[in-house]
Amino acid sequence: MVSKEEIIIMSKLAIYDKNNGENDKKINGLYYRDYVYRKNFYARAFALLGCLIIIALYATNLLLDEQIDFFEIDFNLLAISSIQIIGVVMVLYTLIGTKISTTEYRKIKQRIKAYFLLIRDLEKLKEKPDIDDNSYPDELDKLGSHSLEEEPTLQYGRITRSKRSDY
Repeated sequence: MVSKEEIIIMSKLAIYDKNNGENDKKINGLYYRDYVYRKNFYARAFALLGCLIIIALYATNLLLDEQIDFFEIDFNLLAISSIQIIGVVMVLYTLIGTKISTTEYRKIKQRIKAYFLLIRDLEKLKEKPDIDDNSYPDELDKLGSHSLEEEPTLQYGRITRSKRSDY
């Protein structure tokens, strides 16, 4: 029979699968650097495109509004200024994009970890046997109830019960 705890855990798992599951599982298949690289690549590409459009608009403004002759424009100065602006923008977008992508990746990893912990808890609940009120005391001892003859010991990170030795 399904217990209340199992229903709660299965509901949480279903909500996660519906809201974030597909996207998180795709990203979980990527390494950290690959994920950050992909996210930053698109950010830098659009930043470069935006800078080039702004520089083209500035050059058009020089030609049309300020009535400067095409041959009078100092293209060396314009190119050097443009490269500096593009470099600064690229560095800023890379730093900001890396920070945002790192935060997203860590949140996704935390959600995936919580998801698998819920699955583990569900499996433990399913393995846990049902105890009837009519169970014999010997069966209760097997299920982990405390006995005066046994004392808990820590072995390999797990608590086990061993027979007490007389001093």
